[in-house]
Parts: sequence; structure tokens; C-alpha cells
Amino acid sequence: MNLTKPRGTQDYIYELEPGFDIVCQTCKTIAKLNGFYQIKTPTFEYKELFIRTVGDTSDIVNKEFYEFKDKGDRDMVLRPELTASVCRAVVENKLLHRMAHPIKFFYVEPMYRYERPQSGRLRLFHQFGVECIGSDSYYDDVDMILLAESILKAFGLNDYVIKINNICSSATRAKWIDALKKYFADFKDQLTDDSIARLDRNPLRILDDKVDGVKPFVKLAPKVTQFATPEEIEHFKKITNALSELQVPYVIDETLVRGLDYYCNFIFEIESTSDLLKGQPTLVGGGRYNTMTKELGGDDSNCVGFALGIERLLVALTGNAILKKASDEYKHINVVIANLSDETNLVSTMIAKTLKIAGFSCTTNHNTTKLEKHFKYAESQNAKYVIIVGPKDVKKQSVLVKNQLTMKQDEVKIDKLVDYFLKKKGKEE
Repeated sequence: MNLTKPRGTQDYIYELEPGFDIVCQTCKTIAKLNGFYQIKTPTFEYKELFIRTVGDTSDIVNKEFYEFKDKGDRDMVLRPELTASVCRAVVENKLLHRMAHPIKFFYVEPMYRYERPQSGRLRLFHQFGVECIGSDSYYDDVDMILLAESILKAFGLNDYVIKINNICSSATRAKWIDALKKYFADFKDQLTDDSIARLDRNPLRILDDKVDGVKPFVKLAPKVTQFATPEEIEHFKKITNALSELQVPYVIDETLVRGLDYYCNFIFEIESTSDLLKGQPTLVGGGRYNTMTKELGGDDSNCVGFALGIERLLVALTGNAILKKASDEYKHINVVIANLSDETNLVSTMIAKTLKIAGFSCTTNHNTTKLEKHFKYAESQNAKYVIIVGPKDVKKQSVLVKNQLTMKQDEVKIDKLVDYFLKKKGKEE
């Protein structure tokens, strides 16, 4: 018998390993620039964890588990994704009570799904992902897209499209699902067997099915916006307005639902438009999941995150010279931006975006406007500098920069912040 690697796996040797390592290191570096900390969880978990969170109608649960019974006759699975594991760790270790909010974690880990192997789709694959736990601000949703896009742009990728959608709350979706069941019942003879099986249990999965999703009658199915509350519509509008102001191009795709039950409200995908990923274009996928920590026995906590497939990104980077030149040697200055008013959130986000592009470690807490809480958050992050942004500062186009070690404050013009920190960095070196 010739012993070869299992189908759907990859050996990372010689020419493959350097690219894999550079991609992983760059993702880690950019996550740290955005104020995230690394987390590692067990490779295998109890099967019930994913049934409860991912959903018993999902393809992952129905078709893709690598599952086994351990010697104690317990049902275990090799993890198919990590969001559920991260939330389990947060709840089990009582981090919602022990850490400042939002809790920001990132990971680069192997996952396992038993599915048909294709280019960019393996049975053992790796994901980079971020989870923002305890996030109540829609600006954290915006930050997810900015972070994901910054990773792609770090490798010179521009051939992609950002798709977003609002799938609303569970109450709104229940009305939408009822309407979809009635609608699709009239087209049952035109659906695949997989979609017919989903019709009664979760018709949302028909909308982004690889086969049925492109059919004209599916495109004309009822939309969630027909049932959305004014508050849900307004929340989504704030996100789109912020993206527009930040000059982030996007399209609203009302058929986008994601494949996991825990998603709600804002969701997004970044799809490659390159011929290299035809048939498997999704590079990044994520969104809101506001009920998972409570579902796992913890406190209610709003959360948002995304995951990026490392192998799929490597396919998209085939022949890209920038991949060879990418480096994890980023300059770091740990900066927290203290936003003192809801109306200055956009300016704070623009400042953060500028500093991150310049290579400075920077994070913004969008969930409070109280200066005391901002300083407490900065202390929890071991931040050396705090940039204070208030309404009066914005009118003057200047901000206060406080050195947490010397307690000295400088008034700095917003358009001179990068030069200011470059000089500080030069003196330190």
C-alpha cells in the first residue's frame, strides 16, 4: 500500500511554506495593529457545541463534521470553525467579567470539514479570524470590513467586491422565513433535493445555494427588508453611510445570508473577482452574532467578527510578486483613540485608519464617550498614548495626545498626527 496524504489535505513544504507563513504572519501583524490578541482553543470540541451554535440545518452539521466517539463514549468533532469555540472559551473562563470590553481576539488555526476538495477548498484548511466580544457600536461592524480589506490590500489585491446585507433580528427573520416557505412551495418542482430538504427547516439556505441561488425565481423571493423594523433599517443605514464616508466601496446583496445559524443583523462577504477563484470566490465572510454567549450559558453580549481562508487567499495570490516581498516587520506604537461624542465617531475612525496605514498600532473603543472609561481601557491595553477626540477638537481640526507614561499632553493637528508619532518613534529608537 502506498501511504499518501489524505484527500483534501496539503503538505506545506519548500515553495508552499514561505507563502503560507508570510500570509499568516501578515494577518497576525495587522490584527495586532488593530488591538486584537491571539487566542488558541482545542482542536476538538464536544459535538453539541456546534449543533447548538452553527445550527442543525447547516451543511457543516449535516454533511461536513469530522466526528468520533472518544474512549468515554462522548461525541466529539474536529472543529469546523472557531467562532463557537472562542465564545465557549470566553464564557467558560468568565472573560466577560474579567476583561475590558470589547474583548478582541484573533486566531490563525487549522479547521476540518469533510467536503469535496477543490482549489481553495480543502478538508484540512486554515483560517485567520477575529472576534470582537461585547461590541454595541455599529462602528465595530465597519471596523471589521476595514480590517479585512487592509489585509487584502497588504498583498496588493484589488480585484474583489465587498457584499453586505442586513438579515435583521430573529423575530424579523421568523416572519421572513414564513414568507419564503410559502413562496418556495410554489416552485418546489424546480428546486434541488438539497433545497427541498431545507424548505421546511431553513429556507434561507436556498437563497445562497450554489445551484438554486442563481435561478431567477430565487432572485425574486421575498426580501427581509419587507419585514424589517424601522430601527433595523436605520441601524443598517448608519453602517452604509459610514462606509460611504470612509470611501469603502460595497454592494448590498439581499440574497446574502451566510451559512451559519448564529448570524444576525449585519453580515458581509468579500468575494474575489479574479479568474483564479472561479466557483469559490469568497475570501472573507463574517458579521454579527449577538446571542451566542447567552446561548452558551453566559451573559448577553453583542459580538461581531469574520474569518478569512488562508489557502483560498494563497490561490488568489498566485503569481503575485508582492507576496514574496511581504514582511511582518511593522513598526508599533500602541495608541488608543478616546472618542468623546457619538458625532465624532467618524473622525476617530478616520484617524485610526490613517495611523494604521502608516504602521502604528491603534485601537478605538466605540462603545463609550466617557473619558474615564477610555483611560481605563487604555490602561488595560498597556497603551502608551491616548488621542482625545471631542467635538471642539474636531472643529479646530486638532486633538490632544496624552503620553500615559509622562502624563504630558500635546495639542496636535489631525493632519500632522502621523508626523508627530514618526518623530516620537525616531527619538525612542
